[in-house]
Amino acid sequence: MNARYDVDELGKLSLAPPFKFTKGLQVLRIPAREKYKGVNSFGHLLFDLRDDPQQQHSIHDEAIEARMINLLIRLMKENDAPAEQYRRLGLDVI
Repeated sequence: MNARYDVDELGKLSLAPPFKFTKGLQVLRIPAREKYKGVNSFGHLLFDLRDDPQQQHSIHDEAIEARMINLLIRLMKENDAPAEQYRRLGLDVI
């Protein structure tokens, strides 16, 4: 969090079911700010940080993209990510 929520945003919050790690406590669901909507319009941006630390040349390889997406989905499941995070990232699998 790099900025405070304004009154309008706080007026739109709701309670969401607990995560596995919240000891049964519900959490706050706050709609995403407009500035974060559409951030995925670039598609996948993968970089080889060892060979391209400045991230100047993105990797275009369907096999690598598929592997990274599967790793992301696995980690999201392990960390109890809510369904809306999958939708936000354009992932159909839940």
